[in-house]
Amino acid sequence: MTDLERKLYKFLLMIDAIAIVISMIAGPLRHTAISIGAAASAALISLSLILYGLYFWAKR
Repeated sequence: MTDLERKLYKFLLMIDAIAIVISMIAGPLRHTAISIGAAASAALISLSLILYGLYFWAKR
């Protein structure tokens, strides 16, 4: 994994955490659309990071 890939991975991990927090806060405040959108985004980013991590790990 190159340095650029490592930085991008960390950046996407941080964005994923922010989306999860937004979803957790928006839900109880009755902002359903924002909560569902942030949760879906977090799920997509998480799935992408897991699959890329497994791809890189298997390649090693």
